[in-house]
Amino acid sequence: SSKLKSMEGIKEEEGKLEYEIDWEFVEGVAKRMSLNKGKYPPYNWKNAIDEEKLKNALSRHFIEVMKGNYDDEQEMGHLYALACNSMMICAQKKLNK
Repeated sequence: SSKLKSMEGIKEEEGKLEYEIDWEFVEGVAKRMSLNKGKYPPYNWKNAIDEEKLKNALSRHFIEVMKGNYDDEQEMGHLYALACNSMMICAQKKLNK
């Protein structure tokens, strides 16, 4: 019978991206997107949207945060909305390359 040696495997990690992300925040952003499911079709944010409208929405939520208001219909909703609007602006930038 042959004996198998127990060896430790190797996985290169040098220079690899580490995901140091708060997954509860990601879940909050997803819940924020779900709040408007009745208003917009799925993945509407991937379509061409007037970037100025997105920036205006971003500004409205930013101003609320600067005034110390974090909650709207969702706890921490203004912060999640900032993330959603930022994501949508990034999508527009990719679409318009």
